Amino acid sequence: MTIKLYWCRGKGRSDPGQQNFGDYLSPLLVEMLASKPVVYAPIDRAEMMAIGSILPRERKARRFFLPHRLHIWGSGTDAPGLSFSSRHHYHALRGTKSREQVLGLQASPALGDPGLLAEHWWAGRAKPAKSYRVGIIPHYVDRQHPAVIQAAKTPGVMLIDVFWPVEDVLRAILACDFVLSSSMHGLIVADSFEVPNRRLRLSNGLISDFKFVDYYSAFSMEEPKPLGDSALHTLGRADIAELVGEYKRPGLLDLQAGLLRSFPRY
Repeated sequence: MTIKLYWCRGKGRSDPGQQNFGDYLSPLLVEMLASKPVVYAPIDRAEMMAIGSILPRERKARRFFLPHRLHIWGSGTDAPGLSFSSRHHYHALRGTKSREQVLGLQASPALGDPGLLAEHWWAGRAKPAKSYRVGIIPHYVDRQHPAVIQAAKTPGVMLIDVFWPVEDVLRAILACDFVLSSSMHGLIVADSFEVPNRRLRLSNGLISDFKFVDYYSAFSMEEPKPLGDSALHTLGRADIAELVGEYKRPGLLDLQAGLLRSFPRY
């Protein structure tokens, strides 16, 4: 028996070199927890969706013009003012903003992005030594940003490509003392491994700010103020710990436990 899972494949559907690790973390985690093979399915034929700002796709979850009920575990919204049907099985949602947009929701699903369970997926594997002071993880739209390219030349800096295989990205994050990322799942995986991190905002208007607000709301906290490209220009002489600032993710263990408990069994 297999699980028909929907996730955002992007250009990775035809080019393995463009598989965004955050999206492709979804089938790995679902397969780990379900102990069943996972196959991709388009939203109108999927049974489940998990990681990603893919809650808006629920509107397409219809078969023969009848409501098709999905098992939703940790998916999220990406913009204010949206609304979603409560007809689905909501086991977990990424944050309170996603929860607020499900109209008529009766139960109280768990909160948190399933990417917070990356450290569970890594369990049993050897952790790499801390070899880099800071890892920079640009969103794919930021990969050629001049500040990113220049910062990658700084001693002690590792440039982590979101199109690397999932395991390679996780290993790289573990090898860093700190992470600066414009990729949300770069931050989420760093949180899972408790690697202090801070968001970079490099391409204004191209990446949803609201999804970050949603993610941090699960911790009952506001998003730490993002850093701009000027932070990358100073990496060679700045105190990275000071750039990142006070690092805390209140209730992390509770969120991880809630995600594990709420994983759908069907």
